[in-house]
Amino acid sequence: MANVIAEGARSVEGAEVTTYRVRDPVNGDVPDQYDEGVLDAPVITPATVQEADCIIIGAPGRQGAICAECKYFLDSLAEHQTAGCLLKGKVASAFTSVGGVGHGFGGHEAILQSYHSTFFQHGMIPVGVPPSPVMEDAVLASPFGVCLSGKARTDQSGARLRSLSESEVKLAYSQGEWAAQVAKQLHDSGETES
Repeated sequence: MANVIAEGARSVEGAEVTTYRVRDPVNGDVPDQYDEGVLDAPVITPATVQEADCIIIGAPGRQGAICAECKYFLDSLAEHQTAGCLLKGKVASAFTSVGGVGHGFGGHEAILQSYHSTFFQHGMIPVGVPPSPVMEDAVLASPFGVCLSGKARTDQSGARLRSLSESEVKLAYSQGEWAAQVAKQLHDSGETES
């Protein structure tokens, strides 16, 4: 889902987009715990967030809350809040996934609102999914952010599989595009190089 959101952000002229990952603070980088390609992404740091005009962050939910690994990272941003709101004015957006029988469940809107609460505490500008008729077709559509629904399954080799529905792809792309557009409007000086 992160890659689809990044594609949407890249579609905005002038947007420079990099996909990062959060390091597991307890287990570190244990390859068999991650889907293929995840560990190839660079690890995000508080300095990376401070340098960006826009961040779009997401992780799976756990019992209706942000997963511990991501929450640990967000908590590491506290010094930016107490040192004068260093993240103030940055555009921020969030996405998540929940699992369950059939369509998935797990408090996705509570998870997304938790991200937004963190953004507000830092003076950031939360951006969700722009209104779209596609929201009628996505099981867990929410204006707070896109959510991957359903339960992961395994293929014959034992690899975990989870795929976005067509509606989730459209919403994820539009969320990335919308966040990048808002960031461009807020942070683009309007000057052009000659």
